[in-house]
Parts: sequence; C-alpha cells; structure tokens
Amino acid sequence: MPSIQVTVHHKLTEHEAMSRIKTLITKLKHEHQNKISNIEEEWHARSSKFSFTFHGFDLSGSMNLHPGTVEIHGKLPFAVSLFRGKIKEVIKEKANELLAE
Repeated sequence: MPSIQVTVHHKLTEHEAMSRIKTLITKLKHEHQNKISNIEEEWHARSSKFSFTFHGFDLSGSMNLHPGTVEIHGKLPFAVSLFRGKIKEVIKEKANELLAE
C-alpha cells in the first residue's frame, strides 16, 4: 500500500499544537459527515493513530507531535496513489495553515 510522510514545522507549544489538531479533527468529522465514515482516532500522549473511509476509500495513518514539528504518516489505497503528490501537497498546506502562529 503506498504511503506518504509529511513533516510540518511550527512555533507553537505542544499543548497548543495538539489542541488545534484535535479541534480540526472534530470540525472535519462534523463538516464532512456525509463523505467520511468509520472514523477511528486514538491518542496516546503526543501520538495518534487514525483511520476512516472517505468516498469509499479506506485511509489510515499516524501523527506524532514533537517540539517544533508534527509528523504525519499515511497509507493510501492503490487506486489514489497516482494523486499521492497532490494529496501530500494539500496536507502540508493545510497543516501549515493550522499550525501558523
């Protein structure tokens, strides 16, 4: 299964970065409830594992919060692997916006 890795740098406290990430996840669940299903999210300290179905595609990954960076690792279904570069670009752009000061 193809994968992507995105590292985003930030200048927030770890608490603020985690708070923003959790708020975004809640917001996305609500705004896209007709497109996203089977949502699972599990946090352990500063690490998260997640999985969900989006338009019939099963996606999963993990997120690790470090001082000054957030690492996002995701597994993509083969059917969308041709769009891997664009998906990575959008994730990085949105994560940078979310974690901007």
